Amino acid sequence: MRPSPASKWSITRGMHNRASREIFDYWVRLAGERPAPLRTEIDPVALRRYLPHLFIAATADGNGDSAGLTFRLAGTRICDMFGREFRGAPYEDLWFDATNRQPFEIAANAIQYERPVLLEVHVLRPDDERPYDLLLMPMRPHDAGFSDRLLGALMPRSEALAATATPAAGLVLDRWTFLERDGGIPATPSSPETGDEPARPSLLSRLWPTSLTGGHR
Repeated sequence: MRPSPASKWSITRGMHNRASREIFDYWVRLAGERPAPLRTEIDPVALRRYLPHLFIAATADGNGDSAGLTFRLAGTRICDMFGREFRGAPYEDLWFDATNRQPFEIAANAIQYERPVLLEVHVLRPDDERPYDLLLMPMRPHDAGFSDRLLGALMPRSEALAATATPAAGLVLDRWTFLERDGGIPATPSSPETGDEPARPSLLSRLWPTSLTGGHR
């Protein structure tokens, strides 16, 4: 069961760095009065500073079902951070606990309701965890259709993980919210489960399988 657009899960803070805001503002300008821009309108040159942190994930059947969401492209910084290539991989591979369906329901909502989403996440590795912002912004394949993919951005809120560090094991969700076009937060603060400060694994009990083959494009 997908949460409704009026989900109680939200965050009180806005985007934590200028890069996240600039990427979101670019998406807003492209969308204009429409719910979402066309994928063909995304100009890599306009986002060249942030390309290593961006990805595109699309549904297989165009119905917004997160179970079929796969990476079409993934920036080099994301691939390096996880020590693997993401292109062609399922979206759930980005997450530490694939049995927690909330991140995938949120992605499905962003596509189905054509609304951008901001998630506060932590990137986990065996000896460390770092806070990141994850932006998910819907895109349409053509003028007459509905959104079937997401432009994503994974940006550090403070110091980024070093490229030479142990590969990350996955993301853990702290909080999330739909975003208004002005970047505002429309809902009341709470955590995904209880409304309290969310608990996170303090240390990884297992490492995510990694692959160092293939290019990072």
